[in-house]
Amino acid sequence: MDRTWIRATRFSDKFTDGVDQFMSYVRDRFNADDVILCPCRHCLNQSSLSQKDVHNHVYLYGWSATYTRWVHHGEAFDAEIIEIAEDADEPDHLGDVVNEDEADNEDDLGTVEMLADLYTAVEEDGEQPMFVKVLEDAKRALCPGSVHSRFSFLVRLLHIKSFYRISNTAISVILKLLARSFPNSCLPDSYDKAKTYLKELGLGYELIHVCDNNCVLFRKNLAKADICPKCKESRWVDADGAKRVPKKVLRYFPLIPRLKRMFANKATSEETRWHKEKRVAVENEMTHPADGEAWKDFDDMYPSFAEDARNLRLSLATDGFNPFGNMNTSYSMWPILVKVYNLPPWSCTDASNCIMALLIPGPKSPGKDFDVFLEPLIEDLLKLWEGVRTYDALTGLKFDLRAAVLWCIHDYPALGVLSGRITKGYYACIYCNRDPLSRSLRKKICYIGHRRYLPKTHKWRRSLAFDGHRENRIEPAKLTVDETLEALEKVKDVSPGKPEGSKKRKRGQKDQEPKLFSRKSALWKLPYWKHLKLPHNLDVMHIEKNICDALLGIILRLDGKNKDTVNARLDLQDMGIRPELHLEQEDGDSVSMPAAWYAMEKEERTAFCGFMKSIRFPYGYASNLTRCISADGSKVQGLKTHDCHILLQRILPTGLRGLVHKDIYEAVAELGKFFRELCSRKLKVDVVKRLKA
Repeated sequence: MDRTWIRATRFSDKFTDGVDQFMSYVRDRFNADDVILCPCRHCLNQSSLSQKDVHNHVYLYGWSATYTRWVHHGEAFDAEIIEIAEDADEPDHLGDVVNEDEADNEDDLGTVEMLADLYTAVEEDGEQPMFVKVLEDAKRALCPGSVHSRFSFLVRLLHIKSFYRISNTAISVILKLLARSFPNSCLPDSYDKAKTYLKELGLGYELIHVCDNNCVLFRKNLAKADICPKCKESRWVDADGAKRVPKKVLRYFPLIPRLKRMFANKATSEETRWHKEKRVAVENEMTHPADGEAWKDFDDMYPSFAEDARNLRLSLATDGFNPFGNMNTSYSMWPILVKVYNLPPWSCTDASNCIMALLIPGPKSPGKDFDVFLEPLIEDLLKLWEGVRTYDALTGLKFDLRAAVLWCIHDYPALGVLSGRITKGYYACIYCNRDPLSRSLRKKICYIGHRRYLPKTHKWRRSLAFDGHRENRIEPAKLTVDETLEALEKVKDVSPGKPEGSKKRKRGQKDQEPKLFSRKSALWKLPYWKHLKLPHNLDVMHIEKNICDALLGIILRLDGKNKDTVNARLDLQDMGIRPELHLEQEDGDSVSMPAAWYAMEKEERTAFCGFMKSIRFPYGYASNLTRCISADGSKVQGLKTHDCHILLQRILPTGLRGLVHKDIYEAVAELGKFFRELCSRKLKVDVVKRLKA
């Protein structure tokens, strides 16, 4: 009997025929309900399974290379078999046979191994696989002679779509053409159907209806409700709900199954231990979040959590964006992304390890109602803190997987949305707290008291050039945990959704005492949140863009971005500083603005833009800055965030030299060096302390 199919590529025609031959042999000797020993590479005839499970195991894990005589399934020892094809070379060690065709086949992107890992994890959890249809499709070739199954072909096609950024419409047209050209392949004829097919792998998302005023989520006890219990608004677009079209939908991507799946693969499971087992700590150097004080402080606070290297340290990142790409359209969606920091640095920053958790719908920012959308995510995080039984493919055993959010990453406006901290008005500074450095000018609130962070003997404290006053105040004290909880206790009853009656404060009316928080964020439900050393982090790329836009707006006199306006000159006059920049009275009621020594003339602007046009970067390092130069060659416009990152750190210090005053050039160069050192791949602890000082 021919047994050469044992070494054939899994899911190939030869391998499929051989497996069918074996199953037919088994059915002739065993009853349909009998369990048999499984000859796959995973079980090695050590486990008794149902015949259906044995059939799946052989496809997913392959056949044991040394089991060529089926003695455990009723075959005689002296049966005549053909183990190796006549034209094949006999391997030196039969126990170490590796299928070279299978190892070299990269077209399937590891789909067979992925299915095997998922199948094992589901089996160990005591559940039935949800991807039965996918598994059956993986056993059949897409068409005669094809190396792909329907499943592997769709995975490959969607990978190409993502990698080359093909639009949804284009991929739907391609699928429709393929489905009509090869009707027997049973390919889906649209992108939506392809996604629905792959959802059977268990990594889909949940659609949760939301009240139009963000009062509640229609889930759990409210899953069948048609009216919001708070604002009495209908859940549906049509008042009677006949069409069942919701007004607003939240998309939730369950976090627990995604984190559990990291341990279904041996390589990924091993990477989650890297921070403790393979990371080499270097004195005075930070190359991984585990080198930071926030990580170490958390480990000291919760030693039982730190004991198991597999427990995951997470971060949440969020910001609003316009999905339509047209900046004139007022629409804002808010994705919430989860990053896992147990992995090595080169994997932490990889896009494939960035997990989408929530997609909050627009058209407006959720603002104070942000906590409503966080409900399902917070519930999962609470379960993960207690522990979730998970199968570890590396050890072959189950363990209690725990996870904790160590910090959040966002820009300054999103800080107020996510944390509930007030980031507008007189108490907008999160470091000054009840002793703000804000000051009211003509039409705005200005924050100009930063000199109190300087040493008491610093000469700038005695200077009148900054705001017309000497600075004698000391650095403000940080709020303690008890003080923070006390401030949150005052706003604990603030509820999301439509307020009952108008609660707007009249113009000029002030609170009796400072109000630091607008609400108590849902993140405080996490039992460890109050002990975090650094719960919120500002995205440095946003800060770089704001600074770069402001610098270029002032130096190049860009319309709409120039901070040197008439109102700014009037503010200087009110403060009694910089008399050379005060408005000058001319004949009649007209006034003129004296030219500022820090702004360029047109010839200098043209020279600077010409310098930017001449710059050439290595491929992938930066975008083409030529597209940001105006037609007349004297303005810079349309800069993206990464463009500002490169400009501020590398280009401006060089491009401004010789075109602006030496003091301006040196200040910009020092600022660029500050961000360059802050964004370096390896941070020196002493450098960070120097930058902070």
